Amino acid sequence: MINSYTDLVSDSKKLQVQQVWEGFEIVLNWETRNKYRIMNAQGTPLAFAAEQSSGLAGTILRQVLGHWRTFRIFIFNQQKQQILDLHFPFRWLFKALIVKTPQGKLIGTLEQRFSFIYKSFDVLDAHGIVLAKIKSPLWKMWTFNFHHGPRKLGNVQKVWAGVLGEFFTDKDNFEVNFDDPNLSPELKTLMLATCLMVDVVYFENNHKTSIVDNFT
Repeated sequence: MINSYTDLVSDSKKLQVQQVWEGFEIVLNWETRNKYRIMNAQGTPLAFAAEQSSGLAGTILRQVLGHWRTFRIFIFNQQKQQILDLHFPFRWLFKALIVKTPQGKLIGTLEQRFSFIYKSFDVLDAHGIVLAKIKSPLWKMWTFNFHHGPRKLGNVQKVWAGVLGEFFTDKDNFEVNFDDPNLSPELKTLMLATCLMVDVVYFENNHKTSIVDNFT
């Protein structure tokens, strides 16, 4: 049974993240709350993630501002017990994600960095120390590689969903690959959180994505 974030990631070499899509989104062009299934490499469900509703005002802001708003995504185990709190604070530029336990303990943060050639992020621990850097070049725009110096730690990769899935819906599927066997549970958790962050920032409602998103 998964009771904490360490249970979710510790024994995993790969996680799959599948966005849960609601059919009326394509009919009404209406963005609903972000929801995801988190599975192991064999496709067995381990946990799920859901954006927290904030009433009518939250619904309106979701349609108008998209990922430019502030919101939270909680990750739950199969018993619907919360194991992670992902907070997206409001920022016009250089997005951030704060990752905590349900008890408020800081695990780390993700900070978007400016770059023309790469999509770029820093992964920081609870003390602000850089654990990894994330790069996604324009010529490999669906892959986000994690490095610590010359050492490759793993990647987050968007999986092709087919022509209909890519061009007519916002449904996205990802793989989180943990290549380095010595990764800490905290860093693995931040890599999983990165998967949700890049979906929200770069792939959510992708037909409305701005030039700023592509080059920052």
